[in-house]
Amino acid sequence: MKITRPVGVKKDGYASGGVDIEVPSQNLIIDPRGKSSIRGRSARIATGDTVTVKGTKTRKPVKATWF
Repeated sequence: MKITRPVGVKKDGYASGGVDIEVPSQNLIIDPRGKSSIRGRSARIATGDTVTVKGTKTRKPVKATWF
């Protein structure tokens, strides 16, 4: 008896292929605590992306930060 698998499934049972997703930049800045240090210059902090989110009914639009 021959075992057959559906198309796109490897022998370990996981799907093959996939879609490459591009990761947006996180607006990296230098850590303010490390600006005076040589070692601290490599430390980066993500400030995120700020977007305006619509409110519901009577609520006003609000700004949200995505990390």
